[in-house]
Amino acid sequence: MRPSTKGEALAEINRLFVRSLRGMADAGQADEACRIAAEGYARLRHVAPREAERLNGVMHYLTGVAGTPKHHLQRGDQ
Repeated sequence: MRPSTKGEALAEINRLFVRSLRGMADAGQADEACRIAAEGYARLRHVAPREAERLNGVMHYLTGVAGTPKHHLQRGDQ
């Protein structure tokens, strides 16, 4: 499906970005993913606050993942 506005395009790209960041965390790169998410948040917070908040949410997820043993996550006890 093709986005009809720049805002919709940004939202779609941000969803892909979030998926990638979560994938990095799942691969053991949660700290780096959190740093990248923070950079994205800083760039979006004034121009696209809704999308910045999406990144804020993923940063909270990522900080939880960084402190959780991998075996705990594999059981699905997030």
